[in-house]
Amino acid sequence: MLGIRSADDRVGSWVFVTPKERIEMIKTWGLFSKQFLLLVIGSVLCATSVKALIIPHGFLSRGMTGLALVIYYQWPVLPVALLYVLINIPIFALGLYFVGRRFVLFSILGMVIYSSTLYLMSWKLPLSDPLLAALVAGGLSGTGSALILRSFGSVGGSDILCVIMNKLFSISLGTGAILINGGIMLLSVFVYPVEIIFYTLVFVFVSALFTDKVFHGMSKRRMAIIISAKWEMIAKALTQNRIGVTMLNGRGGYSGGEWKLLYSVVPAYSVPLLKQVVIEIDDEGFIAIMDAEDVTDPDVGNQPHW
Repeated sequence: MLGIRSADDRVGSWVFVTPKERIEMIKTWGLFSKQFLLLVIGSVLCATSVKALIIPHGFLSRGMTGLALVIYYQWPVLPVALLYVLINIPIFALGLYFVGRRFVLFSILGMVIYSSTLYLMSWKLPLSDPLLAALVAGGLSGTGSALILRSFGSVGGSDILCVIMNKLFSISLGTGAILINGGIMLLSVFVYPVEIIFYTLVFVFVSALFTDKVFHGMSKRRMAIIISAKWEMIAKALTQNRIGVTMLNGRGGYSGGEWKLLYSVVPAYSVPLLKQVVIEIDDEGFIAIMDAEDVTDPDVGNQPHW
């Protein structure tokens, strides 16, 4: 019948896929699997920090979870997980408009995992010291948020608002979190004891710190400038080792001689390989390694494509 493909047709279509297309399909599924795993781990870490530490100690939380807790502590009618979902409905609409469909769909998935864990989890971490509990909760939550954002998704709430602020105003994720959470703290300062507000601020600060450090720590890039008389051999060797390189024209400030400069941006873990390649060819070559904090590129870039 027209419009219906048999099993043989589907198998045949896979058989006649070119090796290059097959590799691209495998890479796409591999990337999706990695991002999904980051989303799951991050969502569970964030939910654990709230259910196992924040709620047992009566703290508030960051972002829209904090707003849900304010409502829950005052009117404990609906569970925190359901309140969180209701608060997120208008935020997801903003995310769809400013960020994009893919990010919002991944964020909905993250919110489902986060809310489900928040609802189903019943155990608590046995920490009696509230300051220690705030520190540990901040570490768990910040690490979870960084992993989630590295998956190019979120669990909704302030994460979506932070990404919007990052795209529109170039405000870092950690700074955006502090601004949003500071506003929520102002709403609760007249309702809750000073001690609770203090411990919550500790949690928020540690969480924002971990978000920035873990998020950027997973994507460190280094910029290398190489000067050598054997630049052609070095450029060829770097290319063979899958390290991209650009050749620039240069002139010595003292000698006035013409030089070729090799310029490359690589992940931090590739720096030892780059140096080894250069030194093996020219042990008198000049190598300068610098931090490249913000790199936009499909292959070596360190900024997520939200």
